[in-house]
Amino acid sequence: MRTFLRIAALVLAMAFAAPGPAWSVDEPAASAELIPGVAPGSPPPADRVQPLSYEIGLGLRCPVCQGLSVADSTSEAAVSMQRRIRELVAAGYSREQIEAYFVDRYGEWVLLDPPAHGLNWLIWLAPGLAAGFGLVWAASVVVRWRSEPEDPVPLPSDQGRVPKDEFEERLLAELDE
Repeated sequence: MRTFLRIAALVLAMAFAAPGPAWSVDEPAASAELIPGVAPGSPPPADRVQPLSYEIGLGLRCPVCQGLSVADSTSEAAVSMQRRIRELVAAGYSREQIEAYFVDRYGEWVLLDPPAHGLNWLIWLAPGLAAGFGLVWAASVVVRWRSEPEDPVPLPSDQGRVPKDEFEERLLAELDE
């Protein structure tokens, strides 16, 4: 009964709550400065807003999905981010300003193609270094295989001439007794 009352109270609160601010998909917000401290440039033509916002969305990682870009994801967070990108593009912000805005909010991991600086160099260099070390290791193994002398296998006709070791002689002597 207690759970039912909590759910009913939540439903009533949601029903009578004031709606949040509505974002317009096609029109930029009324304020001139959507990113605090950064002034927008001149807005692109209306027919370039959608393709440009899609291109920027392809470079940003969805915070909910694994490995999907904002443009490819259908999660609420990605749709909200894509809407915000479209709004910023329509206001005249550049790709770099929009990416910096999302990096400030989510961190550098939000970029699907992070810049190569600091520890990110390791991300860019590690595959090449691993492949190089693998090739050096494989080459050294092949050189070792080719340089080792092959042990001659005694032929059945040579059995009498092969010297016997001490253990084999003792074993044969015990078997003969």
